[in-house]
Amino acid sequence: MKQKYFFALLVIGAVTASVTGIFQEKFWLEKTGELFFILPLLAYYYKKLPSGNYNLYAFLFFLVTANILSFFHPVWFFSYIGIGLWIGCYIFLVREAIKHTEYEKGSRFMSLYFVAVVAIYAYLLSLHVLELERSLSDGFLFSYYIIYYLNILILAITALIYYLNSFSKKSVFFMCLTISFIFADVFRDMEVFYFPDLSVEIVGTLIRFAAIKLSLLFFVTPEKKLRLLHLV
Repeated sequence: MKQKYFFALLVIGAVTASVTGIFQEKFWLEKTGELFFILPLLAYYYKKLPSGNYNLYAFLFFLVTANILSFFHPVWFFSYIGIGLWIGCYIFLVREAIKHTEYEKGSRFMSLYFVAVVAIYAYLLSLHVLELERSLSDGFLFSYYIIYYLNILILAITALIYYLNSFSKKSVFFMCLTISFIFADVFRDMEVFYFPDLSVEIVGTLIRFAAIKLSLLFFVTPEKKLRLLHLV
């Protein structure tokens, strides 16, 4: 069996275990699947991962640690630590994207487009945060969520700047992983704070799996300009 097929089977098995855990309400199985989804990907991309990239090492450390601590999520202080670790993941993704961004002066139309997109996203995010306030009785936890979503906003702004300036395959991966993390967080909050539903939790979990896969693709892909034909 070829190595890539072996790792693919491990990844599919981890996803299946996690979804089965959600269906059967077995928390330990769900979290085990999430953790063992990451390990085969790391083994597969090990030789392609850039050496000496501290943003990559920090991202992987926070990612793996967050998934390990998720086993203890019912304990209140571990849930706080978990949110902080995900904030760390986003910070080092932003650092890596900024490192590869080649700033170019855009047209007035593109500048207006950028401001409009950021303003709309910030407005929608503020509505979401205000809705969370009604569900959270703990003021400190609410403040923590504000910091978390500010990091998400920075991640989204960075992705848009990176994509509009760099127009590379690497920037496409970064844009896609950013969108995936945003949707995964929205689905998670929908399931936790609005209406608990298995389908919402499963879709959010699958999108987060895709975001992690795209994150590794982002790190292993060299920066190279795309022609429009290759992007479509």
